[in-house]
Parts: sequence; structure tokens; C-alpha cells
Amino acid sequence: MLVLFEGEFGPRQTQRFIEEVLHVGHWSWDLDSGVMQWSRGLMDLLGIEPEPVRPCYSEFEKCIHAEDRMAQGDIEQMLRSSIAVDREFRIINSSGRIRWVSLKAEPIGAVAASPNRAAGICYDITRHREELQLLQRGELRLKTIGKLTTSLFWIARPDGSLSEFLNLPDDMRWLTMMRPTWEQLIHEGDNEAFVAAWRHAIESRQDLSVEHRLRASDGTFATYWTKAAPWIGPNGQIREWIGISRNLSESMRRFSSTGRAMTGTQMRSARAILNWSVDRLSQESGIRPGTIRRLEDIDGALTGDQAEVFAVEKTLSDAGIEFTFYPDGKPGVRPR
Repeated sequence: MLVLFEGEFGPRQTQRFIEEVLHVGHWSWDLDSGVMQWSRGLMDLLGIEPEPVRPCYSEFEKCIHAEDRMAQGDIEQMLRSSIAVDREFRIINSSGRIRWVSLKAEPIGAVAASPNRAAGICYDITRHREELQLLQRGELRLKTIGKLTTSLFWIARPDGSLSEFLNLPDDMRWLTMMRPTWEQLIHEGDNEAFVAAWRHAIESRQDLSVEHRLRASDGTFATYWTKAAPWIGPNGQIREWIGISRNLSESMRRFSSTGRAMTGTQMRSARAILNWSVDRLSQESGIRPGTIRRLEDIDGALTGDQAEVFAVEKTLSDAGIEFTFYPDGKPGVRPR
């Protein structure tokens, strides 16, 4: 045994020092006679003065919260069966203060006989339980928030690989059984851009922001906008990413169904995606090139020339262009 203090009482002072610093106490229990021996550290933990109390399990049990007590017979049976005891419970000391305590007990006996003694330690875990309760409360809040939105909350590893989803609607519960990778979920047409966005975020240690299509259980794809922020530890290294993927398909609106007008910028962008010249768009839509150029020069919504605008929008849509209108974003275009 390492003795920290000199002199005749060095071992005892060392033991007392360890108990005070670590808020721990130890004990022994004769299972046949019921007699227990408690260290001063255990008495301090229980809030008991040493003189008027005769150490035994019944006195120990008086300090345990009524909801956490375990019958003495059950404890003895476990120890006599060579089963170690590992429990956490609340104690109420003489001042009425409630503390959380962890108890670990080991049975002791001869090789050819069943255990008739036990030894153990108790230590204060109140702070740990407080931190655990805060974590559980935060997790519960996050799950509750998740029920109010179609967005997906998830955790990714430092390299961006998907770790787990924190909330899933009923139609996406299959993800918990499959434990898929991003590559399996992201549309192959968006995978290259998705990987590039992750690479940039990791290398720059900046937030991730990328739009992509995500696979559903029936094999169809819905458009999502994914954002994530790195959780950076004290050593400056990324510990994990916390992300949210918002379903845009429900909020995505088309001109034909909402009455929202296509913009000149959308028209130019759609033509660029198709690699069409103004003359090609004119031929396909039946609208004069001069009218198309005039409409494309308008940055805002094309509220006038409704017949011409509708003809151009329909032509571009039939060619595979999707016009998007987000309630909290700018109008956009993308290949369908």
C-alpha cells in the first residue's frame, strides 16, 4: 500500500485523505453475524456520527431513499451466490440532504465454501447524475422538437460519415434497422456535390450547407436542404457534427400550381442548364427572340406578358427543368 504520510498513523491518515478527496467510503460485512464495519468516510457520506450507531445493514438501509431500497435478504442471497452487487441509489443524510451514491460490493469466501463475507465501497455520484439528467432532458427536448417538424436531426462522425438519426417520422423508421451510409441515401446525381460540400466543411472547419435528394423507403427521392455544424473539443479537434436535413419537397412550389411567377433570372438559368440558345428557346416555345431577351433582363417576377411567360415556362418544364419557390429563400431552377 502506498503511504502518503509519515509516522505511526501514516496508513490511517492516507486512507482518510483518499476518502475525503474522492468522497468515498468503504465497509465490510459478516453475512453470518450481520455485523458491519464502516470507515469514517462512509459515515461522512451517510451523514452519521460514529458514536451512537452500531454499523449494520438495517442502519445503512435507513439512509437509503424509500423508493431505492432493496431487501436485505435479496442482497445477502446475491452475495452468498457469489454475485457482485453494483447499484446506484439516493441517500438522505441526517441534515435531510439527498445525494446519489454508487455501491459496489464483492463477496468473499474460502475456495471450497460459499461466501460468508462481503466488502465494498460507496462513492458520491451526485454530480454525475446531475449531468446525466441534463443530457437526458436535452435529448427529450430535441425529440419533442423533432415531432413538430419534417426535418431530420442527426449526428455524424468527425469525417462526416453518418452516425445516427435523433428523430425519425414513422415513414422513415426503416433507417434505424438499416443503418445506411450517406452514399446509400443520397441520389447518385447529387452525390458528387454532397461529398464535395462535406470535404470543404471538414477542411475549412465551417458549417455544412448543401441541397440534395434523399431516398425514401419506397425508393423515391425527396429534396432536402442539409446543414451541419462541427462540435469542436477543447483540443481543437472536431468531435462530431450535429446536423439537420429539412424536407423541401413539401414547400417547393411550381408556377403552374401556385400562381407564383417565374423570374427572368430563372429563365436565363434554365436555358443555361439545357444549353439552349435564345433562338432554340424561341423555336421550341413559339415566342420571338426579342421578347425572350426582354423577359430575361427582368430580375424580378414576370407578372406581365402572361401568355408568353406561360409558354416559355411550359417549354422549359417539358424539357426537364424544375422551377422552385421556397417560402424563405430565392426562386431557383434545377434539372428534374
